[in-house]
Amino acid sequence: MNRILGVLICAFIAATAYITTTVSQRQQVLRNVAHHNDAWAIGQSVTEFMRLEALLASYSIPEQHVQPDDVRLRLDIIVSRLASLREGSIKNFLGSSGVHRATVDEVTALIGELDANFESMDRTELLAILERMQSLNGPVIQLSSYSVQQGWTDIDESLNALHDLHRIFASVVALLIVAWCILLALQLKRNTQLRIAQDHANSLNNDLVAKGDELREKNRSLEYTAHHDSLTGLPNRTLFWREIETLLERECKVNDKAVHLLLIDLDDFKAVNDTMGHDLGDLLLTKVGERLMEFKNQAYILSRLGGDEFACAILDKSEGEVQRIARSLAASLTAPYYLSGQKAKIGCSIGIAGATRTNCLTAQAMFKQADLALYQAKEALGGNIRVFEEHMLRDFDDRKALEHDLREALARNEFELLYQAQVDIKTLELRGLEALSRWNHPSRGIISPNLFIPLAEGMGLIGQLGKLVLESACKEAMRWKRPLKVSVNISPLQLLERGFAESVAKILHETGLPPKRLELEITETVLLEDRDGAVAVVSDLRSLGLTVALDDFGTGYSSLAILRDIPFDTLKLDKSFVRDIATNDLAATLVRLVVDIGSRLGKTVIVEGVETRAQHEKILQIGGLLSQGFLFARPARSEKLAFLRDDEQSAGLIEDFAH
Repeated sequence: MNRILGVLICAFIAATAYITTTVSQRQQVLRNVAHHNDAWAIGQSVTEFMRLEALLASYSIPEQHVQPDDVRLRLDIIVSRLASLREGSIKNFLGSSGVHRATVDEVTALIGELDANFESMDRTELLAILERMQSLNGPVIQLSSYSVQQGWTDIDESLNALHDLHRIFASVVALLIVAWCILLALQLKRNTQLRIAQDHANSLNNDLVAKGDELREKNRSLEYTAHHDSLTGLPNRTLFWREIETLLERECKVNDKAVHLLLIDLDDFKAVNDTMGHDLGDLLLTKVGERLMEFKNQAYILSRLGGDEFACAILDKSEGEVQRIARSLAASLTAPYYLSGQKAKIGCSIGIAGATRTNCLTAQAMFKQADLALYQAKEALGGNIRVFEEHMLRDFDDRKALEHDLREALARNEFELLYQAQVDIKTLELRGLEALSRWNHPSRGIISPNLFIPLAEGMGLIGQLGKLVLESACKEAMRWKRPLKVSVNISPLQLLERGFAESVAKILHETGLPPKRLELEITETVLLEDRDGAVAVVSDLRSLGLTVALDDFGTGYSSLAILRDIPFDTLKLDKSFVRDIATNDLAATLVRLVVDIGSRLGKTVIVEGVETRAQHEKILQIGGLLSQGFLFARPARSEKLAFLRDDEQSAGLIEDFAH
C-alpha cells in the first residue's frame, strides 16, 4: 500500500507540473491569437495611407478646396499608425520579413518627410510626394494582405493548439480523478485496517490488563511464598529478620517500647522424624505451627526459621510477662501430638533476649543473645527456658577461644593418650587396654574429652582428631611385646565419614598392627543418625579382622533389635548399672541379664565402672567376663606401660600397673 501511495503522489506531482506547463502553453497560444489584432492594425495603417494619398491628391487640385488642416489631421493619424508598427508584436511580425520591413521603412521615411515639410511645400513638391506614394501602393497593399493571411493562419494554428491542450488537459484531469478515486479507496481501506488494528489493540490492551492483574496476583503469591514457610504458613527467616530490624529501629529506639525475641527449638524432633518417617515429621511441624498461631494475639510476629527452629517477637511486654508467655508456649508445644493415629511427644527449649531504649540492640546482636540463651536452655537439666545473661556471652567467647585453641592443638599435637586396663574378672589377668585421649592445654591444663570431643564434632575436626588418636594408639600397641588388644573410641560422626573403613585399613597397614589386636568402640547414638550406613561401615570394619564394641550399652535407645541386627563383637555395659550393684538387687539382675544375653549371643561383655571390691565380688557372682575401672587401674600414660615392652615378662597381670 505504501508503494501505491508513493506512485499516486508522484502522479499528482507530475500532473501538477504538466498542468502548469499546459497553462503556460495556453497563454502562449492566446498571445499568438493576438496576431489577428496586429493584422487589423497593419490594415488600418494601410487604409490611412490610402486616405492620406487621396486627400493629398485633392489638396493638390485647387478646385477641390481641401483645407490644409484636414491634410495635417490625416497626416498626424498616419504618423501615429506608423509609430505603432514599430512596437510590440507588430514589430516582431514585420521583422520576420525583410521586404515588409523595407516597405514600412520607406513609408515611414516618406510620411516623415511629408510631415516635416508639408506647410512649406509647393504644388510640384506635393506631386512628387504623390508619385512616390503611388509607387508604394502595391507593396503596402501586399503588406496588408500578407498580414491578414498570416493572422488567419496563426489563428487556425492557435485554435488547433488550444484543442490539443484541451484534450490533454481533460486526460490529465481524468487521470487525477481516477487517482483521487484510488486514493479514496486506499484511504477507506486504510481506515478499515486502522479500525481492525484498533479493535485488535483494544483486545490486546484488555489481555494486557488481565495479564497484569494475573501478574500482580502471581507477584503477591511469590512475595508471600518468598516470605512465608510453605509447610506451616508462618513467616520465614527473611521476613522475621526484617520485622525484628524494624521493631528495634522504630519501636525500641523511637517509641521506647521493649522488644523481646524468643528462639524456640524442638527437642527430640529428629528422633520422631527418624522413627515415624518424614511425612509424619512434616505433619508434626504443621501442628506445631498451628499451636504457635494460638498465641498470635500475644506475639507481634511468629516465624519458622527452618528445620525444627521457630521464633517469636513480643512487643511492649515486661520480662515477667514474656517469661509467662514462654512457659505457656512450652506447655502447649510439649503436649502430646496425635499423628495419623500415632502418639508423639516432644520437648522444646526457649532462649529469650530483650532490648529496651537504654539497651537497644541490633538484630544480629539480639539473635546472638537469644541463641546463647537457647543453647543454655538445651544444656540445662530440669529447665527449658532461659533468659540471656551476660555470663552466657562470656561463656560463648570462652568457647570460641577454646575452638581456636583446639585448631592450634591439632597443629601442634597437644593431645596425649592414657591407657586403662581391661582385666579378667576371675584371674585379674590383663586382657587389653582402652586408649583415652586427653588434651594437654598449655594454659588450662588437662581438658576432658567430654569437653573437647563435642567441640571437635561441632567444628568438623573430629575426623582429623580421631585419625591422630587412632594412629597414636596403634603405634603404641606395636611397642608392646605382649599381644594385647587396644580399644579406641570412635565418634559417630567419624564413623559415618566417607572412606572411614579405608582410612582404618591404611593406618593398620602403616603401623603394622595386626587387625585382631584393634577394637573400635562406638555408641548406639550412631544408629539414630544413619542406621543402614552404620551397619554397612561396621561390617566393613569387621571384614578387616578387627572387632567392634558397643560402648555405654543400656544408656540410650538400647534394644534387643540392636543386638540382633548390628554385628558387634563386644558389649560394654555402662557404669551406671554397676554403681548400685552391691546394694541393689534390681541393678544386679539387670547386669546378670545383659551378661547372660551377651554370652548366649557369643559376644564379649565388659563391665565398666568397677571401683569397689564389693562391686567386683558381686560381678564375680554374676559371672561377667571382663571388667574395667579404678579398682584395677586408673588411666596411665604410655611411659607407665614399660612393663609391656619387656621381653622377659610373659604374664600380663594387673599388678604390673603398680610398677
